[in-house]
Amino acid sequence: MTARPDRCEGMSVVSALLTTPEAAALVAALGAYADALPADGRSRGQTMADCLLDLVLRPSETGLPPVQVVLSVIAPLGALLGGDQPCEIDGQVVPAETVRALLAALTGHPLVTTAAPADTAPADTAPADTANIAKTDSGSGRGGQGAAGDDSPLGDQALLGVTAAEAARYEAEAGELAAWWAEMERRVLAGEFDAEPPPQFIDEDGPPDLPARPHSAPPPHPAGPPDGWWARADRAVDDAGDAVLAAQQALGHAHRLVSTAARADAADEAAWAHSAAGRVTAAPDALTALGAATDQARRALAGLLASTGGGGLADRPRLVLTDALTGALLALTDLPALRRAATTGVGLRVPGVTAGYRPGVALDRHVRARDRRCRFPGCRRRVPRSGELDHAVPWPAGPTAAGNLTGYCTGHHRGKHQAPSWRHTLAPDGTLTVTTPSGLTATTEPPPY
Repeated sequence: MTARPDRCEGMSVVSALLTTPEAAALVAALGAYADALPADGRSRGQTMADCLLDLVLRPSETGLPPVQVVLSVIAPLGALLGGDQPCEIDGQVVPAETVRALLAALTGHPLVTTAAPADTAPADTAPADTANIAKTDSGSGRGGQGAAGDDSPLGDQALLGVTAAEAARYEAEAGELAAWWAEMERRVLAGEFDAEPPPQFIDEDGPPDLPARPHSAPPPHPAGPPDGWWARADRAVDDAGDAVLAAQQALGHAHRLVSTAARADAADEAAWAHSAAGRVTAAPDALTALGAATDQARRALAGLLASTGGGGLADRPRLVLTDALTGALLALTDLPALRRAATTGVGLRVPGVTAGYRPGVALDRHVRARDRRCRFPGCRRRVPRSGELDHAVPWPAGPTAAGNLTGYCTGHHRGKHQAPSWRHTLAPDGTLTVTTPSGLTATTEPPPY
C-alpha cells in the first residue's frame, strides 16, 4: 500500500495492490455500506471513503450492519476443467487459475487437482563454479593458451558453431604464433637486432646529411630480462590472451545453460500439451474439452453446476450457451434446466415478455448477461446491477421483452431521455443504432463471449 499527496491541498490518495477478486469485493462492500446509509448530501464515493475510515480506524464504533457482495464470474468451460482460457470477474480479465482458486475458496472444493510437474531438466545442468571458468594459467604460453584444470575451449567452441577440425587448426596456429613470439623475444633480449646494418637508401639524392655519431660498443645486456616497454607489452599480450580465453569459456558455459534451459522449457511445453489441461486448452469447443478432461475434473464441474445458492455462492451457477462462430448469447440456463430440455426435447428459449414495466428475474438476468456493458457507442462502463435497463420503445407502447430492452450506464441512460434530437434504435437481435442530431450513425452489437 502507498499514500501520496493529491493535487488538492490537504488531501492524499491511498493505493492498495490487491488481487482482482479482492479489489472487486472491497469496492462492492463499500458501495453496499454506502447504499445502506440514509442520504445526507454526500456523494456515493464520499460515503464509501467515510465507511472505509470507520471500518479501519473505528471498527468498534461504526454500528454498520454486515453486507453481502456479489461478484459476477464469467469462465469458459475449459477454464473450469483445467485449461488456460482467460476469465472475467466483474468485467476484469483474470487468469483461469485465479477463478479456479476463487471458486475453490467459495465452495470448499477444488475444481482441478494439479499434480506437481516432473523435473524435465537433465541431471548435469547444475551451474558450474564461475570462478573456475574464468581461471587461466598465464604461464602456459602466448595467445592465452592453457586453461587451469581440464577446462578446454574445444567444447565451448563447438557450441559456438566451430567444428572440432577448425578448433584443432586454431589451436595449431595459436601454438605457432606463440613459438614465433618466444623466438622474437629471445632475439630481442640477445641483441641480435642491434648489430644489423643501417637501411640502404635507394633515393637518388642519397642518404640525408646526419651528424656523425661516435662509434661505441653496445652496452652489456643484463643477465635477466629487462623490465622495459617490450616486456610490459609482452605481458599485456599475455593478459589479453587470457582474457579472451576466459571470455570464450564463459560464453560457452552461458550457451550451454541457455541450451539446457531451452530444452527443459520445450520438454515442459510438450508435457503440458499432452496433459489433460493442455488438451482442454487446445479443444475447439466445449464438447471436445469435456472429452479431453479428466474424470475428476468432470465430476468437480458437475458438482459446481449442480450446487444452489448459499454459503459462498450468491446464486446458482448459470450456463451461457453461445454461437460457436460469433460468440453471441443464445440462451442463459442452469444445469437442471439444461437436463430438462435435453430430456423433454423442448429446447432452450429466450425468456418471454413480462407483463409489467419491470422485467422478470429471468428476463433481467438474460439482458444483463447479453449486454454486460453500456451499449452506447464507445462506452465501456458496466451496466449497474439495479436499474438502467431501458425500453427502446417506451412502455406501455413497447413490450418488456429482450428485443426491446437495452443496458446502459447511468449517464448514457439519462442522456438517451434528456438529449434532444438523439435517436436510439434497437433491432430484434440486440443491435443498437444511435443517430446524432447531425445525422451521423454509430452501431454497436452485444459483446461476444
